[in-house]
Amino acid sequence: MFTVEMEWDETAITVLDPTAEYEDFQCIMYDDVVYLRQWDHDLDRHHYIVMSPQMMHMFLTSFKLPEGAYILGDKE
Repeated sequence: MFTVEMEWDETAITVLDPTAEYEDFQCIMYDDVVYLRQWDHDLDRHHYIVMSPQMMHMFLTSFKLPEGAYILGDKE
């Protein structure tokens, strides 16, 4: 299951593990930055990965491509 929530300046996607083995995973997107986060019970805080929207685009595009090295142009 996942949710998509949109505010005027933020889009938040939350992915829930149906087995409850893993904590929820969140992707919080703004115009200039993307945060990926997941709660850590042992440390009692979130772990964050921070990237640009362009990096997120490359990451998502990579799922559709075979093994190799790529440079994305303006049209991708």
